Amino acid sequence: MFTLSNIEKPKIDIALYGTDSNIPAIDKVHMMDEDSFELFTQEWLYGSKRTQYVSISRIGGAGDKGRDIIAKYATGEVDYYQCKHYNAPLMPSEYYQELGKLCYYTYTNEIAMPRRYYIVASHDIGPALEGLLADHKELKKALIANWGNYCEKKITKANDVKLEGPFLAYVNGFDFSIVEHYPIAKVIDEHIQTIYGNIRFGGQRLQRPEELEPSQEVDTDELAYIAALLEAYSDELKINIDTVKALEAYENYFLHFSRQRKDYYKAETIRRFVRDTLTDSKEFDVLKSDINDVLG
Repeated sequence: MFTLSNIEKPKIDIALYGTDSNIPAIDKVHMMDEDSFELFTQEWLYGSKRTQYVSISRIGGAGDKGRDIIAKYATGEVDYYQCKHYNAPLMPSEYYQELGKLCYYTYTNEIAMPRRYYIVASHDIGPALEGLLADHKELKKALIANWGNYCEKKITKANDVKLEGPFLAYVNGFDFSIVEHYPIAKVIDEHIQTIYGNIRFGGQRLQRPEELEPSQEVDTDELAYIAALLEAYSDELKINIDTVKALEAYENYFLHFSRQRKDYYKAETIRRFVRDTLTDSKEFDVLKSDINDVLG
């Protein structure tokens, strides 16, 4: 039984940030396990392709029917991404089963026919498979010739999938031009451009964020902070000061208030930078906790 999890923004371990910065990105990909490679592919898709799709879903567990990641268009059409983390370039014999699943499960209407079906492999594909993908007629011929060895008993545990009758006609008419290899170097290059690339690979040099400045009018997001400041001034002055306008009568306190607003926006600059750079990590909360401990 497989499960779907919609990917709004994949999270990765913040401990990865800045580590192994001298190891080439391709070597880091080669050192991943299968699950990490799928997660890496999710990050790449969300970071660089999310404007292309309305949803990106990862399938977990057995029974994925030849799809590791499903990316859906606004029209309802889909692309499939099949991840393969092997120790060498993929050979045709290592991919016939996946092509067989694509044919069989679209034939039985258990999965939708995709616009594109992408192979994402850690070591790319070998020349033999590359040659077959470049010649769709030869790919079809090779799949049919090797069906008995690689597909018939391996697509589903429930029954053998024999290539005969209407199903054989379906495979003969299948448009294998939708099957495409996405080079791992291109995946890495596009991944590095995303917020995830900064953490996993070191990414591009991070630019210092433009510092936010307080506006003339108090922003809605500041209200809780402003209320706490006014309460502190009221306690100090033994007078109820419930508006910024009322505080203006006390010059030293109003100057202090103005400085505190600037500090608030400096902290907000850092918070937004951490949020946008470190994928909604909790690291800003950790930073606040550490500062509170120091001030004790």
